[in-house]
Amino acid sequence: MESKAILYHSNKEDECKRFISEKDYLIVSKNNKDDIWLGKGMYFWDNRGNVDWWNKKQVKRHPEDIFSIIVANVNLEGLLDLTDIEIYEKLEELWITICKKAKLNVNKPLGNKLNYLMDIEKYSIVYSVIKVYGKYNRTPSDGIFKFDYKTDRAEPTIGVKCIYNVMSADCIIEKEYLIKEG
Repeated sequence: MESKAILYHSNKEDECKRFISEKDYLIVSKNNKDDIWLGKGMYFWDNRGNVDWWNKKQVKRHPEDIFSIIVANVNLEGLLDLTDIEIYEKLEELWITICKKAKLNVNKPLGNKLNYLMDIEKYSIVYSVIKVYGKYNRTPSDGIFKFDYKTDRAEPTIGVKCIYNVMSADCIIEKEYLIKEG
């Protein structure tokens, strides 16, 4: 059974046009925080609300630019799912083993670890997409349900966002501009 996800990306209009028109083109992130996130690749959100929020943030930061939102149907057969605790723990064990053998600093930021694994250890042969949850503390904590960032109990929260990093254009099945409703 093929695993797929509909994912969303916001970027400058010219980059979005190129992504839509060129089969093998990804809009590789140039964010200086990619080292703490998922390293090199094209970042996607898992829902419209999150991409709309990101799009508004980009427009506010760069009012001189025109931004678009694109949607892609992505094959997840090559998914490194860092939201799965078992995979997370196995990757950490593997990283420690590699660092001992290669005499590397174990305490690199996540994105740097992933770049090393994909580039040097050739994990890119197996994995083409990485999935992680991100914590966003400024998300409103009141609404249909309430949550407390400081509590130890398990509870629903909207303060966690799902983020995907697509590293290979081969896993993009379809792509198009997001048509605004209304």
